[in-house]
Amino acid sequence: MIKDRRYTGNIIYIDYYAKESFQDYPARDSLPITLATDGEWDFILNRREYKTKEPFILCLSGSDQIMINSTGNYAAKSFCFRPVFINRRLTPDAMISNTFENTEDMHDRNLMDIFMKRNEYYQGLLKLDTPSLMQINSWMSVIGSECLSQSDGRWTCRIRRYLLQILYLLEDEFLLCFDNKSLQKRPIDYALEYIHSNYHLGLTLEGISRYTGTNRTTLNNICRKETGMTLIQYLNDYRMKMAKEALRHTNLKLSEISLCCGYNYESYFVKKFTEACGLSPGEYRKKYRK
Repeated sequence: MIKDRRYTGNIIYIDYYAKESFQDYPARDSLPITLATDGEWDFILNRREYKTKEPFILCLSGSDQIMINSTGNYAAKSFCFRPVFINRRLTPDAMISNTFENTEDMHDRNLMDIFMKRNEYYQGLLKLDTPSLMQINSWMSVIGSECLSQSDGRWTCRIRRYLLQILYLLEDEFLLCFDNKSLQKRPIDYALEYIHSNYHLGLTLEGISRYTGTNRTTLNNICRKETGMTLIQYLNDYRMKMAKEALRHTNLKLSEISLCCGYNYESYFVKKFTEACGLSPGEYRKKYRK
């Protein structure tokens, strides 16, 4: 796990390996995303033999078993994380019981199926098209740089955002691989994913609807049914949750948090936060800071 050396001193439940050694792999307490971009691979994964020269991605958990027979001159990088890095309610016990009622929690828990569900079609290995692989390679390189440099107080926020983008892309391929229609994503799933990845931007109902290819009235009605909120209410609620996380766990200035959460003006952020939480951001930080 990585320590926030420059800002909070907290332990962050993530790790990055520019050259995956496959020693003690996969770890018992974290989930690895391993991108293999080069090599002649010969390995056994969950009793299935794989031989390939093509790039691939492994999304494993501690219950998977892998034995590497040979790799040739290989290149593979890994980013490992605990689910609580994405959502603090995704504790090991909660992951097992899977009795979440909140839509956001259920959505984040479902993302973990990539690492946990297995069947005859899917054992934790994904092969993607070249553009997708290049995009994930780029995102993982940025994550690695952020882990190393911790360039400012928002470095963990950026890593989380890139991680979610990687998971959303992988989930699409996972659902196709798993070949189970009950797992297929709906327009509302894409809408919520879009919010989770882009809440720091100036999102609009029209823009989100266009992204999902769904009529905005229909999408709004589905969102209200699923979450009890309109899409924009859900967006604002999610921004407040991210703001609370930043206030509790970072030393970011209010101006930085407001920009991180999609508010261009600190005064407007303070007003909206106070209306939503009953406390000003400063009062909230003083009361709940850990």
